[in-house]
Amino acid sequence: MDSLAAHRTPFPFGLSFVPPDVLAPIAAGHADPAGALVAACAELQASFAFVPAAAPWAERAVAMLAETGIAPLWAVDGPLWPVIEARGAMDGLRATLTHPGEVGAELDEGLDLIVRDVTRGAELGARAIVLAEDLAGSDGPLVAPDFAIAELLPRYERVTRVARALGIPAILHSDGDVRPLLHAVSRAGFSAIHAGGGLGFEAFDRLFWAARDEGLAVMGGLLTAELGNPARAVAIGSTIGVLAHAGGLFVSDDGGITTSAEMGNLVSALAAARDA
Repeated sequence: MDSLAAHRTPFPFGLSFVPPDVLAPIAAGHADPAGALVAACAELQASFAFVPAAAPWAERAVAMLAETGIAPLWAVDGPLWPVIEARGAMDGLRATLTHPGEVGAELDEGLDLIVRDVTRGAELGARAIVLAEDLAGSDGPLVAPDFAIAELLPRYERVTRVARALGIPAILHSDGDVRPLLHAVSRAGFSAIHAGGGLGFEAFDRLFWAARDEGLAVMGGLLTAELGNPARAVAIGSTIGVLAHAGGLFVSDDGGITTSAEMGNLVSALAAARDA
């Protein structure tokens, strides 16, 4: 994770899954999604930014970010939810419990495509791989932890092995409280977790320290749940700034920002974090 280190700022900061149109107020009028992302990162002195591999502008964004000295992180969707949704959500989730091996075989087919996409991102110049797979939500696990630990995360070691062979770290993204999975996440070879979606600060704080105990760095902290108004945004920013100085936290949004108002409050939270 050293390649994502901060430059001229107290700690590393980056943008994750922020829709390009939401960046408009701080992106100097760039209508092009890649240009908007780069302009916003430059304005916020970001060290890194997620680039969704499936976006038509992804390759251009990687090149533009790298040229500006901002680390592009190649974000690929995990295979789990397409497999579940192909059966129908409820039937698919039930199958993870009743036929886990069968679901696992279907996951292997999706992983073949993901491994190729990971290789493409590395060849383009990505500095890390993000595997995006929501395994939990604000109300708890979305899939049974036993299934995730026994069937899912061991398969994701294919992704981390490829990333490691290409010389870049692998990061797992998931919303929710994934503390029961952190040991398996670390064992699968991930270097960090991008987390916090749907959580308030107290839950994120518990998740952060649990991840550090497993040797995982953490990305996140500027929680959408705390960006509802300017006062709360400044408060969470100050708190996260203190936490970031403890080390192991790469400050970012949690992937849940959908409005310009939330983005504006994130800017205020970041300023407060840097002043903490």
